[in-house]
Amino acid sequence: MLGLRAPWGVEGGVEAAVAALAPRLVKAGHQVTVYCRTRYNPYGSCMREGVRLVDVDSVYGRASEAFVHTLLCAPRAAKDHDIVHLHACGPGLFAPIPRLLGRKTVVTLHGADWQREKWGPTARSVLRMGAEVAGRTADALVAVSAGLAAWGNRFGPGCVHIPNGVGAHLPVPWDSTVFPMLQPGRYHLFLGRLVPEKGLDLLVEAARTHRGDPIVITGGASHTDGWAARLRAAAPPKVIFTGSRFDLEKRMLLTHARSFVLPSRTEGMPLALLEAMAAGLPILGSGIPPVREALGETGQIVEGSAEAWARALEALEAWPEPERVARGEAGRQRALALFGWERAVDAHLDLYRRLVPDSAKNG
Repeated sequence: MLGLRAPWGVEGGVEAAVAALAPRLVKAGHQVTVYCRTRYNPYGSCMREGVRLVDVDSVYGRASEAFVHTLLCAPRAAKDHDIVHLHACGPGLFAPIPRLLGRKTVVTLHGADWQREKWGPTARSVLRMGAEVAGRTADALVAVSAGLAAWGNRFGPGCVHIPNGVGAHLPVPWDSTVFPMLQPGRYHLFLGRLVPEKGLDLLVEAARTHRGDPIVITGGASHTDGWAARLRAAAPPKVIFTGSRFDLEKRMLLTHARSFVLPSRTEGMPLALLEAMAAGLPILGSGIPPVREALGETGQIVEGSAEAWARALEALEAWPEPERVARGEAGRQRALALFGWERAVDAHLDLYRRLVPDSAKNG
């Protein structure tokens, strides 16, 4: 697998998806290698959870590092593996390389990256080109949402809809020394990278008139340091930025939030949303198709302005506790029933076996 920064210790939906998928494929009997960009992998080249991590350096820069790294890794991966699985649109540009070397190639579209606001016109064009090259040349195209699958099916019937997965939430007791600025059950939570397409400007503006609980924004910038700094500077005190949090601290925030909020304008299939659903949190989400696909009828859609978000937050705080619990439980059951990682792993294994019958167990 390649195209990501590193599966552990890095924030990002692609990274989180591979961190969950790869060890489960190992448990199913396959050998899996993930090629990491050296700068981001805190563990170095090693075995972790049965997955072989291989560091390969890159030319680091906002628009170049994923392309250079994939170009360097694709021939190496094709030499040693039956299937080369590339993740994201940009790396999809190099899908022909493993095929030219006689290996099966899978590309997963984790989002319509060419629509992301952080990229300029040239980068957007290249990202869209990468997705189109993948659609035309990969042996299989995987889409994490129904909308992406519909886009991928323009290139033929080879596009497979496999949503991102989620595991059962493991609650973590509250520790006031970790988050002394918060009270359990008295904050609304956003998890994700600080990038323009997440709609965080709406939450910051809503907080100016919202009279209730604070809004906690957890995550770091992704080649958007200037934009993130301006967001923080514009935020009123009611908005609390925690920076990136992982593992126990992230689970603690999910365990004790009053709700989860996702005002995104662009998503693939948001893992943070699925995690919040699995944690039994009531959800306020934007009306974009991937959010609606995840929520079904279990969450509340908020359309439009910052004023609409402020009203939705205040209305949710007025819900009686039984209603809040019931709505959260409905989302939890939906997340585990429709988006459990077991389903995603089985779907990937079926796909791999179709590409390599009686699959030699190298990934």
